[in-house]
Amino acid sequence: MKPGPFLLFAGAIFSNIFSNAQPGTWRQVGDAGVWANTVFAAASSGTIYTIEKTGTLYKTDPSTGVWTAIGTPTYTNTVMLMAGSKNIFTIEKDGSLYRTNPGTGNWQRLGNAGEWANTIAGAVTSGYLYTVESNGALYVTNVNTGIWQQIGKPEFANTKFLFEGNGNLYSIEKDGSLYEISQADGSWKAIGKPGEWAGTTAGAMLNGKLYTTEANGALYETDLTTGAWQQIGKPEFGNTKFMVAAIGKLYTIETSGTLYEVNVE
Repeated sequence: MKPGPFLLFAGAIFSNIFSNAQPGTWRQVGDAGVWANTVFAAASSGTIYTIEKTGTLYKTDPSTGVWTAIGTPTYTNTVMLMAGSKNIFTIEKDGSLYRTNPGTGNWQRLGNAGEWANTIAGAVTSGYLYTVESNGALYVTNVNTGIWQQIGKPEFANTKFLFEGNGNLYSIEKDGSLYEISQADGSWKAIGKPGEWAGTTAGAMLNGKLYTTEANGALYETDLTTGAWQQIGKPEFGNTKFMVAAIGKLYTIETSGTLYEVNVE
């Protein structure tokens, strides 16, 4: 049944209100609580990917909240999920790396079994997977062949979060310091004041800026050229469990399992 004139008018008003909303305001996408059992989340190329407690992999259209299962429930042993421009990558409990085609659900192991057993953080960009191992080493893996090599010195053992953007990697360390890491040689430099991101609970890169939620519930935007950061909106993000960027927008999944689109401009 097509919506009547009133519903179309009301929808247009709501869309216009949100498009003119202040930074930090948010709106619910999809039904409340749908993602209550989500244990991993990542996004790329306009799609949000999640793995549920059942081991099922889902793809979600962030513009509508409609989600669809991919393949069969084979991700019960997954410990890390990362999304590339074409494929999804998971690391399993035994340390094996897998590549999944989101269109068909087919997955295959890359490299040798167990080679990523000590991975503590990872990010995918331009056909390469960058991972940090517990011994502090930074590795780059060709996602087509599974061949990997170490980059730079083993200085990353305290990495808590790893992001990709602006042609570089960015890490937040356990002490809350932010660093820019060269993808070419693994060299790194501090950004901003040491320890300023000590309360970070989730983060995502969007339009060359880093967005993070803090333990006090605040949402911050960081300029990665200077390290300067500013709070956006009210401190309403204390229950954010996951944060991802898709289709040029920022999204959060709350502990309630509800998906939200966050206005940052």
